[in-house]
Amino acid sequence: MLRKIKFKEFKDLYRKRIVQDFPSSERPNLEGFRRRILKHNEQVFIYEENETEKGYCIIADLNEYVLVSFLAVYKETRGQGIGTKILKEIEEKYSNKKGIFLEVENPDFAETEKEKNIQEKRIKFYQKSNFEIVPNLNVKLFMVNFKIMIYQKENKEINIQEVIDRINGYYSKIIDKKRLSYIEFETTK
Repeated sequence: MLRKIKFKEFKDLYRKRIVQDFPSSERPNLEGFRRRILKHNEQVFIYEENETEKGYCIIADLNEYVLVSFLAVYKETRGQGIGTKILKEIEEKYSNKKGIFLEVENPDFAETEKEKNIQEKRIKFYQKSNFEIVPNLNVKLFMVNFKIMIYQKENKEINIQEVIDRINGYYSKIIDKKRLSYIEFETTK
C-alpha cells in the first residue's frame, strides 16, 4: 500500500535510500527536494506490505497528468513484483487524470553495454505495465538523455506538443531560470 509521507520523514528516505538509488546527476540535493515537496506539490509515497517498507515514488501533479519523477524498489525486495504493484496503485490513485508520465534514460546514449541493458530492461518493465514511449521525442535534462513514457487509460493518440508543454511547465516551476537552458526537447520524424 502507498503511504504518503511528509518532508520530515522524507529526509530519512533521502539519506538512506535516494542517494544510493539515483546518481547525483539524476536527483536534486535535499534542499532541492524540500522546495519541490513543500512549494510545488510533489508528493512522496512509501510502498509497504505487512508494515515493511519495500519501495517509494515521488509524484508531481501536472494538472491533467502526473509525473512519476522517481520510483525505486528497495534492493533487498527486488524481483518480488513490487514495482508492478507500485505502478498499479499509482494508476488507481490517479485514475481521474488523463495520463501518467515517466522519464526513463535513453539507452541510445548509454556509456556501457551493461548500462544499456539495464536501461532497456527498465523500459520493457514499464511497457509490461502498459506505459508506452512517447514517439519522436527526446529530452535532455542536465546532460542526461531521457525518453518520456506515458500510461493512458484510453488508447488515444499522443499529442507530443502537449507532453512537451506539461513536462517543460513542470521543470520551469522547479528549476531556477538560469538553469532552464539545461533542458532540451527534440522532436524527430
